[in-house]
Amino acid sequence: MIYEIDGVGGTGGYFQPGISSIRESLYFDIDDMNSRNTILAHEFEHLLHNSRDPFEYLWIDEGAADMAAYLCFGTTDTLSYHANEWAQNSSLSVRWWNDRIADYGAGFLFLMYISDKLGGGEAIQRLVADTAVGGSSIENLAINPEPGSTAIGTTMNDIFANFSAAVSLDSPQGVFGFSNLDLTSECNTGTICKAQLSGENNQWLNGWQSESESIEGWGMKSYKFSQGDGKPLNLMVLPTQFGFVGTILVKEAATGTWAMSKLRIDPATGIGTGLVHSFGNSTSDVYLFVWYNSLTDDCDYNFVNCGIMSGSYPTASLTVYADLISEPAEVTIDSIDIFDRDEDGFEDSVELSFEVISYAFFEIIQVEFAAYINNTIKDTIELEVIAGNGETEVEIIWFTPPTTGEWTFGVEIYDITGESQDSAFSLPVYLENMKPEASGSIATNLTQTWTPLNIYGGGYDLWGFGDINGSFTNNETPIGYIWDLGNGEFSGLKNPIHIYEEEGEYQITLIIQDQGGYYSGIQIWDVIVNDSSTPIPIITVAGVDIEDEITILTFQNIRFSAINSLDNVPLQRLNYTWNWGDGIIESGEGFFEAYHSWVDGDSDGTSYQLSLTIFDGKHYAERTIQVNILNRVPRQIFEDSLQTDTLTPLEMPEIFTDDDGIIVEYEWFFEGGVNISNSGVDLTSDFSETKSIQSNPKISWLEPGLKNVTLQVTDDDGNYTSIDLIIEVNNQRPVAIFNRPDDGMTSTAYVFQSSSFDADGDSSALVHVWNISDMDESIYDVNSISRTFAIPGLYFVSLTVIDDKGLSSASKTYYFKIENPLPIPILEFRQPSLNGSILEYVPENTGNITWQVPNLEGGGIFIAPNMPIIFDGTKSYDSDAKFIGKDSLDLNDPDWSGITKWIWDFGDSSPEILGPMVWHSYELPGIYTIKFTVLDNFEGGESNSTYLTVHVSSSPDILTLNPIGNEYVTVGDVINLNVEVSDYDLSSGVIAWMDNDAYEDSDGDGNMTNDKDVDLTDQLKIKWDFNVFEDSNFDGNYRNDWINFENRNWDTPGDSRISVEVCDGVGVCSSKDFVITVLSTTEDNSPKTLSDLTLDDFIPDKESFGILSLVAIVLILGWFVMRQKNEDEIDAIDMMETYGVEVKLEGGLPGMDQHNPPPQPKYLTLEERKNKESGYVRPIRTRRER
Repeated sequence: MIYEIDGVGGTGGYFQPGISSIRESLYFDIDDMNSRNTILAHEFEHLLHNSRDPFEYLWIDEGAADMAAYLCFGTTDTLSYHANEWAQNSSLSVRWWNDRIADYGAGFLFLMYISDKLGGGEAIQRLVADTAVGGSSIENLAINPEPGSTAIGTTMNDIFANFSAAVSLDSPQGVFGFSNLDLTSECNTGTICKAQLSGENNQWLNGWQSESESIEGWGMKSYKFSQGDGKPLNLMVLPTQFGFVGTILVKEAATGTWAMSKLRIDPATGIGTGLVHSFGNSTSDVYLFVWYNSLTDDCDYNFVNCGIMSGSYPTASLTVYADLISEPAEVTIDSIDIFDRDEDGFEDSVELSFEVISYAFFEIIQVEFAAYINNTIKDTIELEVIAGNGETEVEIIWFTPPTTGEWTFGVEIYDITGESQDSAFSLPVYLENMKPEASGSIATNLTQTWTPLNIYGGGYDLWGFGDINGSFTNNETPIGYIWDLGNGEFSGLKNPIHIYEEEGEYQITLIIQDQGGYYSGIQIWDVIVNDSSTPIPIITVAGVDIEDEITILTFQNIRFSAINSLDNVPLQRLNYTWNWGDGIIESGEGFFEAYHSWVDGDSDGTSYQLSLTIFDGKHYAERTIQVNILNRVPRQIFEDSLQTDTLTPLEMPEIFTDDDGIIVEYEWFFEGGVNISNSGVDLTSDFSETKSIQSNPKISWLEPGLKNVTLQVTDDDGNYTSIDLIIEVNNQRPVAIFNRPDDGMTSTAYVFQSSSFDADGDSSALVHVWNISDMDESIYDVNSISRTFAIPGLYFVSLTVIDDKGLSSASKTYYFKIENPLPIPILEFRQPSLNGSILEYVPENTGNITWQVPNLEGGGIFIAPNMPIIFDGTKSYDSDAKFIGKDSLDLNDPDWSGITKWIWDFGDSSPEILGPMVWHSYELPGIYTIKFTVLDNFEGGESNSTYLTVHVSSSPDILTLNPIGNEYVTVGDVINLNVEVSDYDLSSGVIAWMDNDAYEDSDGDGNMTNDKDVDLTDQLKIKWDFNVFEDSNFDGNYRNDWINFENRNWDTPGDSRISVEVCDGVGVCSSKDFVITVLSTTEDNSPKTLSDLTLDDFIPDKESFGILSLVAIVLILGWFVMRQKNEDEIDAIDMMETYGVEVKLEGGLPGMDQHNPPPQPKYLTLEERKNKESGYVRPIRTRRER
């Protein structure tokens, strides 16, 4: 709301908390709209603050409001006016809101400092949201600041100390300045200035003193001192009230950094003192900040909320003094007076008088006295002495030693910073140990014999310094106690407990010993000991008091106890007499427990008088009780259950015994009748007897069930007892019996015949239950079964029989094994052919292939080398019955043959091959044996193998050297070529044939793979090529122009190369070339002479030209190789260059001794020997002892 409030100036706007619950409203003066921005930010903060913490003190609320205006619009004239007003009069309270302009500035500067150091906007948000108010909310924020904040203390005193330094210096060093404000030295409009000094001094010809200045609670005064000459600066704050606090801020001259320390406040006077060493040397500027830490702190006006019921906010005055200390303080020991404190004739204490002189105008001196013996400190005392202005202060202290010896005393004084100022020592003084004081007590002065008497020891040993005569720094407990108990006994315990055995009057004394070995005076007590108590006998049995009588049985051994009897004399020292009333008396000292039993008794009870007499050495006491002894009835000694089977005699056990006599009569009663006999009981026996007087009869029952038996016995005293027994009679189990089966095969027929019986029933009525391990259901109501087992393995057959009463026998079980029949390997083989020709490769597509079978007589294969043949084991099968007639290779197929693995070993060192069908070929001629193994699926797999012979054909041998029989032939001669050959296979008598179609039975014998379509071992085939250098059939092969060479001739003279090829029945061939010399009809065949040779005879033909060329190339290469130097030649040349010799060469190789000798070696210098390039070799030396 904008309206006219009070004209220009004055109140520019406000926030009214009283109506905020109705509507959040702000009010502005229409005449102050030129400052509307600042007023809006200021009052809007009040609105927000009120909603979060309506009870906050105004100095925080108004300070935050001015901070809001600054953050929004910077330093305005209004903010400058507020802040500078307090900066120029910082003695005004920061924590008291009295609606002064300076109050705004104080809160603003303090809140800006808190925001700067403790986390900015987030910290102020937490401060506003904290329901704690005033300084408590500030401390809460300082204890848990925002991350990355600067530590400024956790108490308002520490925080205010750092704030005072920052607002006075605005230093860039840490806590001693603002980073969110730029404070100026001068207080001008539009700027915010530093807190102005309350006083300063830089001239030290005389001491400096401020005026007496007034200050409000939590206001601040600051003073600056500089231009020292290296002497200590002494500061003193003289207040008019207790509660002043201050800090001293010192600037290090070398680094320019500031260090803060607290002003020392004397708790007795409230005076604050400070000391700065090396002022003007290692330290330069010194600031003193003082504030009044009044008990009344946070306050709004003079309201009750700050505890001011009447009057005004606390104020006080102070005066500051500053001066340089010209000399350090001094101390001297003025006098030492010894005296006898305990008045035992030995001087055991000393009075020390000392003087302290301080050249400061006011100083609190720390004094530390120490007592030494044998150069070891035994005790110290610290004092404070107020001194100043060069005046002497005299003080007195006292000392009493803990041990005797020569004692030396030293004193050292320190200033308030803890720096030593002066020290002094005394000469040795001989002092005795002061005796300790004993203090003890006893529980009572009147007691009885054997009654424990509690005795309590105590005492003290006082020694050490004291600032008041008779006061001590140490109070030690005694190290030893000496008790004289008056009856010749002593104790060294602190608190002994003693018993007097004899009556009389005794005197107890106590002496204590201190750590110095001195003894105290004697402390005395008188004790009277008597025995006035008469024993009180008490008889107990099992812890129960027996008042008048007790009833027990004969031979019952009872423990009677008098342990609960009462007397001052210990039970072990009393004399006990036990009179049992049966003529037996027992007695003895400490005999307070005794065992006794009585022999005679009857059914009505026999009475005895038991008396106990106790004597304690002075008094007798007696107690009598009546003991009634009863006869024992027969006692049951058998409590187990009885169990038997039908038709089985059971001997009855001893059920009772008579502990004090014998049993004279037995009466047995059997319900339903029994048979009483030792043996031979069967179904035809008599089971009608119902009584027996035997002690242990043997009885048996015909029918099973629970049987009732009663026994009554009578002892020799006429007492009797009886018992009812229940005996469990069990039906006898039938017995299952049948013949044991032997191990067998899958074809074995088994018959299992039962021979079971029921001993107490009808065996013909037995129900038979057969169980066989491979059957899910049992077989009932047959006494024999027969069957075979098609699957090999381990089986069991079990028989259980059930009688007519439904009782089952124990199962009779036999295990037997059905052997696994071995798998049947079936091996077949085939060769692929196309258009009647055997293929020399494995065909990819077998659709148009004709399969042929090369058979060997006697079984086997006859084949040429490197010819592929397929081996087929797919017809193999497992001979188990379930696999007969099945041929599938897939174990998941219902027609699976039962074979899991096919293993082929071809006998030619090739690796084994797995699979039902495999290809193989043999590289070399010879006889091989194939091993074909198949495995079934039984357990880990059982195997069976078959074998097959493979005969790989050898090539024929051509034996002929000259097919024409002469050295040459003549043109036109008709000749026949003759060749002699042999074949190993034919010579060995091998008979083999080929079945041209494995799927056709040409001979009709039912076997489609043994038809003798082609004879493979009939005869060899011979072919001739008339000229191996001509391709007569133009197929590109010069050596396969085969013709019939009978009655052939040559029509051209010269040398002709012919070839012959011999093949066996499987195409294994051998060939050989021959050169035939053909002469013309006019040619002279005689040998040529040298004169007959022509030029043509020396010119090589084309066949010889290649050979001559090869010879020439070999010669040239050999020459080059011989010209290459070997390793020896290379080493010799290297040596020649190394040693610089001239060498005579022989054939290019340095010769022996054919060189000039090398020059004489020269002596090398140390540098040359160290040079690696000199060639110097260091001689080897040894340290081995000669």
